[in-house]
Amino acid sequence: MAVARTRCVALVGVTGRLVEVEADVGSGVAGLHLIGMLDTALSEARDRVRSALVNSRYAWPDARITVSLFPASLPKRGSLFDVANVNPWHT
Repeated sequence: MAVARTRCVALVGVTGRLVEVEADVGSGVAGLHLIGMLDTALSEARDRVRSALVNSRYAWPDARITVSLFPASLPKRGSLFDVANVNPWHT
């Protein structure tokens, strides 16, 4: 499956910084893997995103889901990135 891409904004003080969000559903050990400089709230996104999809009647894929937030050097804080409009199950 192709990589899905979208953008989001990270706040650094009062300045917005563009963050590229890429999601890939592929083979491997099933699970959601987040890549980028993440804080605790983003590490907990796995549970929030899964719950939101399942409660919206979408099937959770039995596959390896990798979500990359770029640039990796930019700190990402909060749950803002949970809803970055990424839908890796449709191209």
